[in-house]
Amino acid sequence: MDINDAYERLLKEVYDYIVLLQIKNILDWDFETYMPSKGVEQRGEELAMIAKLRHDRITNPKIGELIQAIKNDPNYSSLDLVKRRNVVLTEREYNRESKIPKELVEKIAKHTPIAIDTWKKAKKESNYLLFKPALDKMIELTKEKAYCLDPDKEPFDALVEKYEPGMSSAHYSALFKELKEGLIPVIQKCISSPNQPNITLIKRKLPISIQKQLSEDISQLVLYDLERGRIDETEHPFTTGYYDDVRITTHYYEEDFSDSFYSVLHEAGHGIYEQNLLQEYKYQLVGEFASYGIHESQSRFIENLIGRSSEFWEFYLPRLKKMTGNVFSDVELDLFVHALNEVKPSKIRITADEVTYSLHIIIRFEIERDLLAGKITTDQLPDVWNEKYREYLGVDVENDAEGVLQDTHWAGGSFSYFPSYAMGNIYNAHMLEIIARDIPDYKELIKKGELNFIIDWLVENVHSVSNLYDPPELIKRITGEEISPKYFIKYLEEKFSKIYGF
Repeated sequence: MDINDAYERLLKEVYDYIVLLQIKNILDWDFETYMPSKGVEQRGEELAMIAKLRHDRITNPKIGELIQAIKNDPNYSSLDLVKRRNVVLTEREYNRESKIPKELVEKIAKHTPIAIDTWKKAKKESNYLLFKPALDKMIELTKEKAYCLDPDKEPFDALVEKYEPGMSSAHYSALFKELKEGLIPVIQKCISSPNQPNITLIKRKLPISIQKQLSEDISQLVLYDLERGRIDETEHPFTTGYYDDVRITTHYYEEDFSDSFYSVLHEAGHGIYEQNLLQEYKYQLVGEFASYGIHESQSRFIENLIGRSSEFWEFYLPRLKKMTGNVFSDVELDLFVHALNEVKPSKIRITADEVTYSLHIIIRFEIERDLLAGKITTDQLPDVWNEKYREYLGVDVENDAEGVLQDTHWAGGSFSYFPSYAMGNIYNAHMLEIIARDIPDYKELIKKGELNFIIDWLVENVHSVSNLYDPPELIKRITGEEISPKYFIKYLEEKFSKIYGF
């Protein structure tokens, strides 16, 4: 068989696998938004069917045969970078999924919506014991999956490749140690500063109808295409979709507009990444995003590096005042920016400030690594959680809803995912260094609301590159350096020393 014929046949085999994932994503979106409450078990059956079909597609022996035929062909080296990368990614996916029995894939898919629904009820009642049986089963299934993937690795490390290729718990531990050592002094300087913000400037009642108008306005400002997307409401904000159908969600609180404002900016950052993947790679594995950490770098870039900057608010505050009537008519720029950038150790991850946020992730990383390794049990989980929050953030968790039940990730089986959030901070600070070199006047452009120049840079250097490189190589190609927290710490020190005056 000619190598080019074999390659085209390989792409056709992968096509169904990718399309089925997008069908699953829409079913997941519907589950979180509009599905009737009694449809949980039925949705579990539907998701299990999709999971089995996807597993069958990617583990088809034909794929293995085609990969070997391509790699053994004497003309393999003549294939261009995109084609070779597609072969590598397909082989990676084929090998990983072939190790997992279809029965286990079905069990996990069927249990996931049940576990998430149970988590929602448990969170609402602030009752961890209600969720614990579903969590126990999810952990059992996850550990079984990890063992299938690599019985010689700790479960966390067997799973992490799916989320962040090239990373491991040891690598995370080293990066997070350096990150934590850099964060603590900045946190201490902020909270000990006599120059503390006036939070009443943002904690003002704003009708949800107006907040929805703001959501549409800021999403379009950062070039999220609403003709290829939509904004809905869910308990836990998220983004799902692919290329021309990318959907984001948020949660509105009448007494604090900033919660939805920043969740929309965050999710729109995810959204524009998906919408700007290179169209010619569509329905190919090379056409997917590089990693979950790179995805988080894009969302947190839009949310924080742009959306929490004083330059952004120099442009947007007059617009906010106009859209909200007299609610914010009396606020001044510097004091408003300070309030939006308050540094205060807190219990809730998704509303944590830029400086303390990564400590929330480090806590989760350490807990789930030890949980999967059997070093702590689910009986101990709330106490371990609460103790780490006292130790790392100096806060006392008062109930399960604001503690161990606050996130949906473990209910959904996303173990080894959490570190991607902190990696996003590290990655985007690397990118900001190069943006400052490539676009020296980028701050002046933000002040004018001309965000397209920065977003175009992200599209060229990250979005349209799609999945051509694993994260360590992508960062090195962009910056010329290895991954390090030093630029994130530098960014925080420069920004918050100005805001807090230290």
